[in-house]
Amino acid sequence: MTPASARRNRLVTVAMVFAVFTGFAFVLPFLPLFVRELGGEEPERAALWAGVLIGVAPLFAGLLAPVWGRLADRHGHKGIAVKALVAYVVLLALSAAVEGVEQLLVLRIGIGLFGGIGPLGLAMATAQAPREETGRAVGLIQAAQILSAAIGPFAGGLLADAIGIRRTFLVTAALCALALVLVLVFYEERGHAERKAAGPGPGFGAVVALPGVMALLCVLFLVNFIGRSFTPILPLHLASLGVSPARLASATGVLISAYSLAAAGSAWFLGRLSRTHSPRALLLLTLVGGAVVVAPMALAPSFELVLGLAVLLGLVSGGSLTLCYTIGGLMVPEAVRTTAFGFFSGAALFGGALSPTVAGLVAHVSLRGIYWVDAALYLGLALALARGRALHVPSPKAPA
Repeated sequence: MTPASARRNRLVTVAMVFAVFTGFAFVLPFLPLFVRELGGEEPERAALWAGVLIGVAPLFAGLLAPVWGRLADRHGHKGIAVKALVAYVVLLALSAAVEGVEQLLVLRIGIGLFGGIGPLGLAMATAQAPREETGRAVGLIQAAQILSAAIGPFAGGLLADAIGIRRTFLVTAALCALALVLVLVFYEERGHAERKAAGPGPGFGAVVALPGVMALLCVLFLVNFIGRSFTPILPLHLASLGVSPARLASATGVLISAYSLAAAGSAWFLGRLSRTHSPRALLLLTLVGGAVVVAPMALAPSFELVLGLAVLLGLVSGGSLTLCYTIGGLMVPEAVRTTAFGFFSGAALFGGALSPTVAGLVAHVSLRGIYWVDAALYLGLALALARGRALHVPSPKAPA
């Protein structure tokens, strides 16, 4: 494959991930409203249903990500990506026509069942990159995902106000259709015939048993647990600082978007930096930096200071997942990389899914207690990483 073809493949992969995840994020602001529209539920039950509908897709995606990864390792990335994108287009278009919450739940489960596009995107990007460019490729994919989380809810809310909730589902389906066209027309598969001729390859147990994989799964679980932990309590925290009810939603949105934009920049920068510096050493620095920055958020007396600390937190620790995935890409053989990325993504998804529940329980004891929990977890991970031998990988510029 020529360098121009590899570069085009990376751009297509980044565009695919950004389009799909932006579309998924569109629905987050209005799901409680859509639930009430469908069933006339009381606000409390609507919130409960919305939580289930939001959480069920990543839950099933985490469970099946290794399965989709193994299929991609065996049959090629492009074919699996096309199947997932076709499923998204159909399921999202059908979501615009549902008549009850139960029907929407079935469709959300379906989206989760085909939810391997995250690890698949990582594998597609790194498969086209030389070993020393692994971190840069991962950083681009992670930056695209984080940017989609910053832009998607805001754009989805505006769209729902302008054209209605049901038509917004159709716009989301159209974004996935655009990603499908890009992959079909411009993505060039590499090594498909060789993978097919090589046979089924190692099983799930053999992949998990690879040196360092279990340690990395634990780190990914905890890093994403921390990253998703304080979002559910932010409105309550800001209200306790004196932010007026009329400004609360917009202030929360500004803070989350600012944090996400900073984290996207961090993911991109640290991905590039890992070409010449040890990803493990960089990860250790992000963990220590996260602990130093997140603890003062529990003590900050004003919205402006919390906002500044959130931006700083995004800058110093927003690239942690990028570095974890970079380490994973360097430690596993290319033949099972997508399967491994499936496990890695699943661990991160489970951490993110559990985090809001734990944050809610901690908030019952202390509203700002989750920041101290996060700081302790950051420090614990940093100490374990500094004292142990886990996650040591050869320099990205060393031969594979």
